Amino acid sequence: MLHYVEHWLDLSAGFVHAHVSRSRHRAVVVSHNKTANRAAFPHRPVHRLDRLHTLVPEHRWPQTRTTALRSLAAVHRARLVHVHFGYVVGDVLGLTGRSGLPLVLSLHGDDATSLPTRQPGHYDDAVAAAAAVVVPSRFLAGVATGLGFAPDRVHVIPAGVDTGFFTPSPVPRTPRVTFVGRLVEKKGLDVLLSAWPAVVAEVPEARLDIIGAGPLAAAIPAGERSVRHVAPEAHRRGEQVRDAVRSARVVVSPSRVSATGDAESLLLVNLEAQASGRPVVTTRHGGIPEFVDDGVSAILVPENDPRALAQALVAVLSDDGLADRLGAAGPAVARRFDVTACAARVDDLYDEVLRARARN
Repeated sequence: MLHYVEHWLDLSAGFVHAHVSRSRHRAVVVSHNKTANRAAFPHRPVHRLDRLHTLVPEHRWPQTRTTALRSLAAVHRARLVHVHFGYVVGDVLGLTGRSGLPLVLSLHGDDATSLPTRQPGHYDDAVAAAAAVVVPSRFLAGVATGLGFAPDRVHVIPAGVDTGFFTPSPVPRTPRVTFVGRLVEKKGLDVLLSAWPAVVAEVPEARLDIIGAGPLAAAIPAGERSVRHVAPEAHRRGEQVRDAVRSARVVVSPSRVSATGDAESLLLVNLEAQASGRPVVTTRHGGIPEFVDDGVSAILVPENDPRALAQALVAVLSDDGLADRLGAAGPAVARRFDVTACAARVDDLYDEVLRARARN
């Protein structure tokens, strides 16, 4: 299978590596741009097109790119093309149209909720070309059909959590709250920081760890002893998140719709927290409610509501029984979305698409 990405691979897109590395089908990766975080996401072969791009006049690049992709597909005997994130789906339409290789497209969030507003018509050609569209949640399935993709071609298959890597342990008594995510508008960092003084007023020993990078890092108060910003460690992304979650009494994810319409489709850190036996405080937003059990493994609050967020955090930090009950329920929720099973479902979809193509 030829897997096409804009660049291999952002730290926030580890779920792509999780599937490629677990697929029962041999995988070749083609990256439109230069690669990054190879130590965190090892895979071979990974081909990159950016060097070739620098050698070709811009007006000739689309044809050259298609020729390069056709050559790579032929060399590796690719039977199917899987584009991860819709931003670059147009890059492969020349390949799939001329070669007859079926196209599977994965949409993950901003590429479905916000990109079409910024670039109207972006998916017009892909709607007819895609044999299947994979989305992580029912929420995003509705968005995909709204873009014109046929409902019978849209398949809900979550990215999945590695329940062999994220394993449960006792909930700590230390009142530590952990946030893990990109520091961008939809993650709701500003809502969390607005709620935090009320949390500290009720639980003076509370501490907040913010793990992430992004344009809103400057919003994190400097010199505030109860708040710590931790930069992502590219070489040990999984271990860093696992360690941070294990040290937390509660994991918080106050996501909300951004000004551009970007919304969460799944939010993997909630699954990682539940697999680790940690309570989750999160929001009724996007696809989030599909992957937590409200009142059982997590507390859901309205998005953009600092007061409700603070109350939920205080409740978990102050009540050992509540924290333990929520934490104990998490692993069963996470097991429903085990990454190996989810990867197998994508592989099954490949087989289904290939059988359909052979019949036609």
